[in-house]
Amino acid sequence: MHPWCEINLDEFLKRLENYVNMDTPSGNKELLDKMSDSLRKDLFTAGCDVTVHEREGGNVLEARIGNGQKQLLLLGHMDTVFPEGTAEKRPFKREGDILTGPGVLDMKSGVLMITEIMRHFAGNLPDDWSVCAVLNCDEEIGSRQSRDLILEKARTSKACLCMEPMAPGWCTVARKGLYSFRVHVKGVAAHSGVNYQAGRSAIQELCRIVTDLYALRDDEAQISVNIGGIEGGAGKANIVAENASLMGEFRCFEPVQAERMKEEITAICQKNTDPLISVKVEFPGGRPPMPQSEASKVLFGLAKRCAEANGLTLQGKIHGGGSDGSYAASTGIPVLDGMGAEGEFSHTDREYARADTMMMRLKTCIDLMTVYMKEN
Repeated sequence: MHPWCEINLDEFLKRLENYVNMDTPSGNKELLDKMSDSLRKDLFTAGCDVTVHEREGGNVLEARIGNGQKQLLLLGHMDTVFPEGTAEKRPFKREGDILTGPGVLDMKSGVLMITEIMRHFAGNLPDDWSVCAVLNCDEEIGSRQSRDLILEKARTSKACLCMEPMAPGWCTVARKGLYSFRVHVKGVAAHSGVNYQAGRSAIQELCRIVTDLYALRDDEAQISVNIGGIEGGAGKANIVAENASLMGEFRCFEPVQAERMKEEITAICQKNTDPLISVKVEFPGGRPPMPQSEASKVLFGLAKRCAEANGLTLQGKIHGGGSDGSYAASTGIPVLDGMGAEGEFSHTDREYARADTMMMRLKTCIDLMTVYMKEN
């Protein structure tokens, strides 16, 4: 019998309530470190050796069990998209099997599931295996302060389960890569009435760039382009704008597509022929694609059989959103994502997780890891 079978669901959800009612907005180190300290204690109680990696934006936890050379990696994150005070306004609530509250699905449930997976294997791990869990505080903003640690642990692992949530009956087998970009245009300020022709409008040039950028969208190839924000101008209608800028992103499934998109975006920004206007483009970061490799297909096949044995259906979904699973996949190891709680509407006040399938999803992960270790 799995130790988790002995857990009272009400007690399990009481711990989840504690996690959900702790505000953990990305970038708020004080609140995130409060959460990470609570989680550190829970992981230690579960039998883990826990290392705290100090980070400016919120500490990263590395939990380990076992000393074997062969390692499985679990990934999760503590941060949410919701600002401080959200938990007080709409705290954790259970209505039947529906659980609500900020971050209940993405991904406080998955974080709690990781502690129970570690608790199980702390007493049931083959001698030649070990399990490592990395739980960060900046996944929602790109994992820039934890990416290197994730890559380091992935390179020494045989496979990875990312405990992000998923819609009921699904898991994530592939993800798009996402890449951010910024464009800044500098023109020449002028009075729009007195010396209009001497001016060079940064806003006009930026409008041309925006139009050309959206033309790069390719629905057939599943390449998306989005401009998320535009700013600049003088704030007055009678001044030709000297400065204007935008921030945007594009998403695609293939690394070769990403390189081509960067080249095309750069070419669009360099198309300007007016020597009095300068355009600068930057690509500050992003996440690589998570393709479904042949090894990942095998891992999914095992997961599907384990899910069916536990009374669940599990289908593979190609996802447009990003996660830390993409970093792990970039090292070449098989990755299965979206293995956390079932639910929908992440990042909104309609977010919910399902209590009725949470234990079955947890057992599926335990069984999958058990079978994988036996077969590898």
